[in-house]
Amino acid sequence: MAITLFERWSPEYALNNAFEDMNESGLAGLKKHLTSNALKTVESFESISGRPEVTLFTSALMGGSAVSFLLKKLSECVWTIQDVMKGSETSKAIVGFNYQDKMVGTVELTMIKEDKIWKIDSLAMPKFEKFTVPQGSTERPEEQ
Repeated sequence: MAITLFERWSPEYALNNAFEDMNESGLAGLKKHLTSNALKTVESFESISGRPEVTLFTSALMGGSAVSFLLKKLSECVWTIQDVMKGSETSKAIVGFNYQDKMVGTVELTMIKEDKIWKIDSLAMPKFEKFTVPQGSTERPEEQ
């Protein structure tokens, strides 16, 4: 019984719940698992990446097109926990994503306990190990 309670209140448990919610409803599902700090980060990037006049700027500085594509494909990615460094009130994690073997990478994040529930408090820019779209495809990162 104690093991079940520990697992239920662990950062891994919280991340797996976030993955399930993202698979069901994409970015809206992720937002339920963010603190206000992380939500501001995600929303500010959403607003920047959606504006055509800053596409070149965000692409050059932050891989904006790739990140925008990732945000739009959250529900279609396979998400995995790569590593977790647990503390009693804060944890760091690296999660992996894979979208049809076209977009593969990791995101480093920090989690905190908020009212005894683990939530994502900050997200680093994704690191893309692979980002390709088949030639001749109508599926482009900027358009999806």
